[in-house]
Amino acid sequence: MKPTLTLPTDISRRTFIHRSAGALAASTGLLAHAQAEPEHTYGVQTPDLRSRAGVNAVLGKAPKPAAEASLRPLTILFAGGAKDHPPRSHSHDVLPKRWKVLLGGAGPGDEAVTNMYRPQVEADRALITAGSPHVKALSTLEWPTEEQFATADVIMLYQSPQCWKDASHLPQIETFLNRGGGLVLSHYVLWNTTSALANLLGLAKGNDSHYKHKVITLKLPEPRHPIMHGLPDSFTLADECFWNLQGDRSKITALATSDETVGDKVSSEPIIWAHEHGKGRVVASTLGHFDWTFDDPFFRTILLRGIAWAAGESPYRFDPLILRGIPLKD
Repeated sequence: MKPTLTLPTDISRRTFIHRSAGALAASTGLLAHAQAEPEHTYGVQTPDLRSRAGVNAVLGKAPKPAAEASLRPLTILFAGGAKDHPPRSHSHDVLPKRWKVLLGGAGPGDEAVTNMYRPQVEADRALITAGSPHVKALSTLEWPTEEQFATADVIMLYQSPQCWKDASHLPQIETFLNRGGGLVLSHYVLWNTTSALANLLGLAKGNDSHYKHKVITLKLPEPRHPIMHGLPDSFTLADECFWNLQGDRSKITALATSDETVGDKVSSEPIIWAHEHGKGRVVASTLGHFDWTFDDPFFRTILLRGIAWAAGESPYRFDPLILRGIPLKD
């Protein structure tokens, strides 16, 4: 009898293929070579650096951050996990460590590195080591503990959707939001069809959701949310986006949309959004597949402002961190 292979019901075919490809490359000693192979970026080319003038124009439009003495202490947790895709993507095991340093500075045992893909600007090393004033940043490669849920002001989840297999996790998120916690999520963690997840986050994967790796043209709806202040009305990011998500769109604020095909029509689809649940605030991005996206100053602007807004702070509190270590085109 021909052997058959049955996938667990909670693991998508694309996840299995990506994991198998990564395991095969590693087991045959080809991992280093695989990092240079174009198929691991699905034909998407490494994006060009943004111009210094363009980025400075964006940041120059933002209100000045509050004086350091007036800032309240914040505890921010970055929660990742095991890497589940080929090189250059889904670095759930790296981002929590890098962004812990970006927000909280480099402590004992930390590498003073914040970039995920781009070569770091060495002139910024002293600033990177310092982090942001009055911020305690933590990282974990596991699901947050009860203590972390109880003490964190903001949690950023950059994990596999397998985290939702544990039935206790959704109630923990709801309790966290109901007490006023801030939640920021990026990419794959949204790829789960549980309707209860969409209710908490505003949107999440539906049975008919789509995804594609490509150059995405983002459009910023009006009225402009404070998180998006100063950003161009339209700009591109080379990444993977999800669309046709389930959830009540009347309860979210779309921060950025993309024109995507749904059925036989083109629809303006939310790609990044803000949502409020209980006393808590949520910022969710379907983007975040490729490592280089986290080094894009426009995307970093959105995430850093999203973290600040989710904490109930001025969205511009972390604007001084946006360019730390980031190379720009002169």
